[in-house]
Amino acid sequence: MPKQKLLIIIDDLKRGGAELMLVGILPELNLKYDVILVTLKDGCDFDDSEIECKKRFVLGFKGKISFIGCIFKLRKIIKETNPSLIHAHLFYSSLVAKLACPQNIPLASTIHSELSKNVFEHNKLYKFAEKITTKKRFFTIAVSKVVLDDYNKLIISNQKQFVLKNYISDNYFQDKASNLSFGKFDKLRLIAVGNLKAAKNYEYLVQSMLELNDSTVTLDIFGNTKYEFFPSLQKMVEDHSLPVQFMGNQKNMSQIFSNYDLFVMSSSNEGFGIAAVEAMAAGLPVLLSDIPVLREITCNNGLFFNLSNSSSLTQFIIDIKLGIHDLNELSKNGIEIAKSYSKENHLKILFGIYDDIMLKA
Repeated sequence: MPKQKLLIIIDDLKRGGAELMLVGILPELNLKYDVILVTLKDGCDFDDSEIECKKRFVLGFKGKISFIGCIFKLRKIIKETNPSLIHAHLFYSSLVAKLACPQNIPLASTIHSELSKNVFEHNKLYKFAEKITTKKRFFTIAVSKVVLDDYNKLIISNQKQFVLKNYISDNYFQDKASNLSFGKFDKLRLIAVGNLKAAKNYEYLVQSMLELNDSTVTLDIFGNTKYEFFPSLQKMVEDHSLPVQFMGNQKNMSQIFSNYDLFVMSSSNEGFGIAAVEAMAAGLPVLLSDIPVLREITCNNGLFFNLSNSSSLTQFIIDIKLGIHDLNELSKNGIEIAKSYSKENHLKILFGIYDDIMLKA
């Protein structure tokens, strides 16, 4: 019996959260479906061997002037391949998919971030476009309840909706994580992970390190530095000789976490915050900005600092060095919580969503 066809569309294959999540499950998706992979643009940070699919297309998106052309190209691809289901990721790809999708094929769109802060705040027209293209016959998937609630506050719809939380690689589930032990620290090694984008709020972290003024506390930041905010951050670090290093992107983060004592994240907003879950799986206690989504994904198993006051973070660090907080309990609980974010569990829920959608179509 031939496999059903699944058409997936995403903006590009640059290495980001949504892209990593998708590429990581392509092998399993291809076992069950014939996957047709479509990208708006041709950017790609993955090896060809990592991108498993039956067919692959690039729509050649080059800005607003090419938007209509991309819709017609996608319509042609859909007609030629006749998929049983279309799954769009991210705002722009979802918008193109909604305008290209025929009546007889179900469409699911995954929202990976709070659209009110990452899309609609910058362009009111996009909010209008989302409203007029959202149909009852489409389906919405969100990576967290916070993301879904944010969407529903802005877009009133009677769609069927799902929450499908992200997953972490099996590489993070290591037996040695359970052997970690924490007490007082003569030296405290902090790690932060995430591209140097505005939402990551690294300026807060660097400012906190400046206020702390303690050379025995070091911070290594892993993530792409090709963003407009990086030069000013680097200058601040250099001008004040702060114990902060920008490490760039690394592929083997599951092995790197074990070199540190504490994970820190200062994001002003997140769709999910996958690095925090990866850190918990590796046995690290997490010190996080007090935003709803980070409390959601960690089940409140962390230390949460106030973003409106940089001294909130520095006081936590001082207390942690003195052994005031029970990091062993945070570590132990974090390892157990992280197990619910396995790829196996993610795929089980995803396949259930696909079956539900196609049954209702």
